[in-house]
Amino acid sequence: MKEYIHTIPVLEALRDPKNCAFCVMHKRIEEHAIQFIMGPAYMEDDIRMETNKIGFCHTHMESMYKEQNRLGLALMLHTHIQQLNKDITAIINAKASSPLFGKDTTSPLAKMQSYLDKSINSCYVCKKVEHNFALYIDTFLHLWNKGGEEAKLIKDQKSYCLPHFTRLVATATEKLSRGKRERFIEEIAKPQLADMKQLEEDVEWFTLKFDHRNADQPWKNAKDAIPRALAMFGSTKEF
Repeated sequence: MKEYIHTIPVLEALRDPKNCAFCVMHKRIEEHAIQFIMGPAYMEDDIRMETNKIGFCHTHMESMYKEQNRLGLALMLHTHIQQLNKDITAIINAKASSPLFGKDTTSPLAKMQSYLDKSINSCYVCKKVEHNFALYIDTFLHLWNKGGEEAKLIKDQKSYCLPHFTRLVATATEKLSRGKRERFIEEIAKPQLADMKQLEEDVEWFTLKFDHRNADQPWKNAKDAIPRALAMFGSTKEF
């Protein structure tokens, strides 16, 4: 039987009343991944071999820099850059093969472009975060399917940011049986649409407050309408 070892962090995120539960989960996973790679892990040969090959995106490089382990970051960057230089040199020195038909896609220039495109779009931390985040979503669906208090907690959720709501619907469509996925999507869509409708009204009222005729009218729920709208579209920045 499959073990769902992420039950506790998923439930903790679901009990956060102010934020999209999946944004909370993703942030915690990302923080743990950064702490892991900037801890003793960077000295492990198997991990260094992978980071040399995969590298890091600029966002996570900046996060790693903030961890203050400058030596660990420098060691990983050194061997990663060393690997890049080695691979690029090999590509430059390789002889182009002659294509039988059409465009030459095996020239050193084409190979270099392909290699660099792949290199700059890969990240050890992103890969680790995505792997664990997918497990969190599976755990979420497992808790809903199991029923009981955990399922009620899910049913009582107000809404999720749109990127994670979309991901959740896609995963449920893929992994739940037809009857269950229809019931699941109906359960999460109803509060989602209600919250988005309220957000629509709040953003509209925010704009109307700039009309001098409404200057003396109460703000209602519109004062923080813009940050909430940005959060709905996936922003995790605190304003």
